[in-house]
Amino acid sequence: VVRRAVVDETRAKKGAAATARLVKRGVLSKFEAEQRALRVVRLESELAKAQMISAQQELTSLKARFLAGEVSQPEVDAATTAVTQASAAAQEAGAKYHKAQLDAAELNLRRQRQLLKLGSAHKSDVARAEEKLAQLQQGDEASH
Repeated sequence: VVRRAVVDETRAKKGAAATARLVKRGVLSKFEAEQRALRVVRLESELAKAQMISAQQELTSLKARFLAGEVSQPEVDAATTAVTQASAAAQEAGAKYHKAQLDAAELNLRRQRQLLKLGSAHKSDVARAEEKLAQLQQGDEASH
């Protein structure tokens, strides 16, 4: 699972790195570039979660081996530290992803309002964008 997450994240980062050049050439829209950047942040969050789960599984295994007398206490302590660090990294990556989602929703709402003024969007598009932003903000308030 961790290996797959690393591969996905690496591919997304490579794709996002070429995005600025493609936007300048007119091959990609700004919206598509923003979606690629959001995907990278999402995959980083998923990778951090997978690494945390892997560290927790390793700790569980080491504790069982410690009870059987196969490993020493310092090895268990090191694994406990790794779990703590991985948990902190996963929490930080999750917060970064949530902020990126909020930023994208705010940008989408501004974009939909501008399009509505120009007659290229519907009120329902603006309402959907407002609803999405409100949902993300509610989730933000619930976690604080």
